[in-house]
Amino acid sequence: MAHKPGNSMLLIVLISLFIPACSGSKGQAPSMLEKVARLNLRTTDGTIKAYYANGYKKRAEATLDILQKSKKFYEENFGVSQSFALAILDSGHWEKITRIPYGLPFVSGPPYIVCLPANSDNALSEIILTAVDGYGLSTRHEMPQEEMVQLFTSLIGFHELGHIFANAYGISFPNKWIFEFAATYFAYFYLEQNHPGHSEIWGNVSEILVKELAPSRTSLSDFEEMYVSVGVENYAWYQAAFLVRVMEVYQQQGMEFITKLKDYQWPSDSPSEYLNDMEKISPGFVGWARNHHLQDHESN
Repeated sequence: MAHKPGNSMLLIVLISLFIPACSGSKGQAPSMLEKVARLNLRTTDGTIKAYYANGYKKRAEATLDILQKSKKFYEENFGVSQSFALAILDSGHWEKITRIPYGLPFVSGPPYIVCLPANSDNALSEIILTAVDGYGLSTRHEMPQEEMVQLFTSLIGFHELGHIFANAYGISFPNKWIFEFAATYFAYFYLEQNHPGHSEIWGNVSEILVKELAPSRTSLSDFEEMYVSVGVENYAWYQAAFLVRVMEVYQQQGMEFITKLKDYQWPSDSPSEYLNDMEKISPGFVGWARNHHLQDHESN
């Protein structure tokens, strides 16, 4: 029987047990949403409530522009509805509510809240800035490089929402990498339909990260065993490699892939980390894994 990973959100580079996923009732720790609310930040009211540090209203508004249509989109296309809030935090506020290193986007809940860094003064942004330097993305997309990196970070946060909606849609997942892949697919599917320029930037940067980063671990079995403990840069490489394949599958199957994923009956175990099963759902996974050295040598 395939298992479904727990509802505590699987973050891009973080150990999720740092985040309490309980409400603040008597005898329990406060939820992350309650912690953020107690910071007395500025707020915006709307379909999605945003909390933001002083001086970062534009950052909050730009992120809300990405997220605003998502609730209606997922409800109309998948019949699921989820509520969440947004927090744009500077390092000082960030350190008051979590031990997660500043700059690593995450979703906590329920009640769900997406937490994003307010600026690029963090390790993840530095990795991205170094990788994309010299590729001319700012000229291609007519956007300052730092703004592009902030957008990319926001898109990573949106990937985390993909976990919420993939779970709500009723898909079961046999392992971690397929859960991550599905979350990215849900996010990319939405962006392609509503913010194609953003999805293009997400794809362009991810393709560069796959080329420029030097991961010490590349196999799917290592990902399953070590998960986020592979380290910030290595984990970012895995996520970028997943998105490269997401873009290929989206062009071939679009919504059909999500339907197939939901209906697929996973075997109880797989010597290929369920790669051969994904190949049945959408041909091309085995070649993708070979090209990115995601298979163990004995599986090649």
